[in-house]
Amino acid sequence: MKYFGILLLCFACVSLYAQKPAQLQMMNGKVIEIYEFNDSAYTNLRYTYDKNLFKRERLNNRARRKAGDYFNEQIVSPKAKEIPAVMREGSSEHEEVFSVIYPDSTEKLFYYYNEVEGNDLPVESMRAFMMGGRDARVAITGKPWFYSGIVVGALAGYASRQSVLVLAVPPIFALTAKIPTIRIREESINNSGYQYNPEYAAGFESYARSKNIRQALKGSVVGTVIGLLAYTIVDNNR
Repeated sequence: MKYFGILLLCFACVSLYAQKPAQLQMMNGKVIEIYEFNDSAYTNLRYTYDKNLFKRERLNNRARRKAGDYFNEQIVSPKAKEIPAVMREGSSEHEEVFSVIYPDSTEKLFYYYNEVEGNDLPVESMRAFMMGGRDARVAITGKPWFYSGIVVGALAGYASRQSVLVLAVPPIFALTAKIPTIRIREESINNSGYQYNPEYAAGFESYARSKNIRQALKGSVVGTVIGLLAYTIVDNNR
């Protein structure tokens, strides 16, 4: 009986994953493929989703960037194919979701224009802003800032001679990532209709700066630790 129950559960998971999913479009630009969607107005939105979706997405995005074809869904990482589906229950607040697109392509909006509540962009302008953030998630890795942060942090960590002032290096370097202009390359735009859209550009830049700052902070922390360790080793061997 125990094995029958396990078999039944496995069958249910496989059947669920075989269904065509709906797409939950988040305000931050993420897209979540969901199943068994409950959009009650009185509770958080509840759904079933594959928690490994984003792992596969990151691997596929990396493969597409390497191929120079950012949005070609035919390019799939072999590693991504090996990652199994693991279904989980999830929930989101209504304010976190822009819309849901059902398998029949109909869309239900959750975002609405209301300046009093802070929704100060009309629906289509907000859609453009969101799409800019989504494309930036695919195109922007922040790796140049990460590796630059390692170099800067390592030099500062070693030169500081274990001074407490070196702790200021990572946040200061991270703030410098806000300075350069974000250039949106044509190949980074999934829908050419947004190419000269100011809200799209604002959404793209917002995510790109945030990503660059996080990577700069992470890299400079790693570099500072390396620099401090290197100084300690050299100093102890004098």
